[in-house]
Amino acid sequence: MCIWVGMDSSELAEVVKKNDIQWIQVHFTDLIGRLRVLYVQVNQFLEGYWEQGIGFDGSSVGLARVERSDLLAMPDLSTFMVLPHEEDEARVIANIYGSDGKPFPADPRRILQRAVGSIHDAGFERALFSPEMEFYVIDSSDEPEVETIERQGYCAPSSNDRVKPYRKQLSELLMGSGFQVKYHHHEKGRQQHEIEVQGMEVLGAADYCVFFKYLAQEVARWYDLVVTFMPKPFSDDAGSGMHAHVLFEKHGENAFFDPDDSYHLSQTARYFIGGVLEHARGMAAIANPTLNSYKRLIPHFEAPVFISWARFNRSSLIRIPARKQVDVEIRNADPAANPYLLFAAMLHAGLDGIKHKITYEPVEKNFYEFEGAAGGVKKLPTDLKTALEELQNDEVISKALGSEAISLFVAKKQREWQQYIVETTDLEYKLYFNC
Repeated sequence: MCIWVGMDSSELAEVVKKNDIQWIQVHFTDLIGRLRVLYVQVNQFLEGYWEQGIGFDGSSVGLARVERSDLLAMPDLSTFMVLPHEEDEARVIANIYGSDGKPFPADPRRILQRAVGSIHDAGFERALFSPEMEFYVIDSSDEPEVETIERQGYCAPSSNDRVKPYRKQLSELLMGSGFQVKYHHHEKGRQQHEIEVQGMEVLGAADYCVFFKYLAQEVARWYDLVVTFMPKPFSDDAGSGMHAHVLFEKHGENAFFDPDDSYHLSQTARYFIGGVLEHARGMAAIANPTLNSYKRLIPHFEAPVFISWARFNRSSLIRIPARKQVDVEIRNADPAANPYLLFAAMLHAGLDGIKHKITYEPVEKNFYEFEGAAGGVKKLPTDLKTALEELQNDEVISKALGSEAISLFVAKKQREWQQYIVETTDLEYKLYFNC
């Protein structure tokens, strides 16, 4: 295990000396979920940065407005990790503070920490999340649209899986960093892949998602590969999702499990499902935050379109997988989402369902085949503009994320939408240039 929980300064100095650490990477994300890194010389870190924080310009990363841009990255020593792919570097995750020394309200990690507090207030001990991030791995010499990238197929064997050595090394580095990898495999799309890990406490799961994307892209360079977490990199192939398996624990037991229920779901789990579905449209801009995200949310590519749940059903937004340790799999999000904001929104939506006893009946049908007869089942938004409007109108999700974060997030995404609608595309030239 390469993460040390509850270290003090002397223990930190000992770990640094033992591993010959020269540089500390201080990680945090902006509101959109992009990783930001400050590289701190180890002596400077030990002499005060670890407890005083490191100043940075919050406006340059979209976390604050120019007139209030001075922020502090305050290292959380419980996240200290010797980086498995570097010779003399370690990583620590920072929480963001304002210049007044108070926690910054728009810090994505702080937003999730507040959501964890709400879980405890509701009487649950832990929320366990197991995130599944799909991604594409492309030869760096290939352009993404070139059709020479072979379609290798779901769970392809090593003889047909050119990047198995990369995926294997990435998995081993993750395990060396303390994460419990269950398995890795080729996914459905051409050069699409997935590595699955055991469930972990929700804040650690969000930290893992950020670290996974960072490490996947770092290691890819060793193999002359390029990794993309773009939701829909190919118009004719499967999109990449970020499914989340969720369960709550109470008194050390799975609060979502009921052995006497036909679905093995407790009433708590059913209310949680109801809350997530009730707020699915309001969460869409967080779960699917890019213009490209909505090119994934179309029928026939195993991405959910309808707001429904069922057992085993991969066309539903929520499904209950066939497993002994029952959990709730939420399937609409994609890996472009900021995991801190996403998981916070999911927790608050589910808690709202539990509080107000919201229920939805399961719909056991394949929506890809019967989408014309959906029986009044609502759909997710079909574009980012609509999703942003739904977010602003959802009081539960807006309150959960906070007015400052919502304001900054929506403003940035509205600018993306405006840029998109005035851009003349190659498709428009193809269809209309000679009209």
